[in-house]
Amino acid sequence: MSEPDQTPPPAGPSSREAWKKNTAIFLSSQALSLLGSALVQYALLWHITLETKSGLMMTLYIICGFLPTFFLSPFAGVWADRYDRKKLIILADALIAAVTLLMAVVFLSGNRSFPLMLIVAAVRAFGSAIQQPAVGAILPQMVPQESLTKVHGINGSIQSALSFAAPLLSGLLFSFMKIEAIFFIDAATAALAIALLGGFLRIAPHEKALRAKTPEGRAVPYFKDMIDGFRYIKEHRFLVGFFIYVGTFLILVTPAALLTPLQT
Repeated sequence: MSEPDQTPPPAGPSSREAWKKNTAIFLSSQALSLLGSALVQYALLWHITLETKSGLMMTLYIICGFLPTFFLSPFAGVWADRYDRKKLIILADALIAAVTLLMAVVFLSGNRSFPLMLIVAAVRAFGSAIQQPAVGAILPQMVPQESLTKVHGINGSIQSALSFAAPLLSGLLFSFMKIEAIFFIDAATAALAIALLGGFLRIAPHEKALRAKTPEGRAVPYFKDMIDGFRYIKEHRFLVGFFIYVGTFLILVTPAALLTPLQT
């Protein structure tokens, strides 16, 4: 389970400007990445709806996009603790972009098989599962404690705006261009996001990632970190109730939200 690094950046005018610049770069890169991924997600959903008109096919697509994230997230949280979070995010973005680009090429060749879409959905979900814990943990690593709530609020607002705009934009693009073009848009936004992170984000690996490279750090059992995370949740009753509430809410709301295209 991922543990955000709460050590604030050093004080001083230059450091204040540095963390603000890093935060702006990071949030911009993630907005680009999220926009491209959402466009593809909704475009594929509409493509499957129009081509198959089958609730079963949509359900299989949703399951393939959900199960990898469900099973991999606890491991990905440990990876976000043990490895450089910036590199993990770049790796996940690159994996998702590469798979999407490959799917665009295959679609252009005339192969639009449904099993291919399921495989791509699963691989994209695998990349997202790696990315999400690292994204959640890296902000406390670069933002001072007193500004963290504000930055999280800004990040939440950006994600909410994209969640609202992406289905509309995806439907608009899908109405006048081929789905392969939307795949290429996703690859382009991912490339821009990677360029921003790799070329402009200046953030050192967190302390635990550096320690993991030492013999003492490598000696710590991999599953110990995961077990410690579950133990922490168990010992804080608020978190137990919170996760039960969120899980129940998502189970009830997600099917109706994702299967809405069948009603049109």
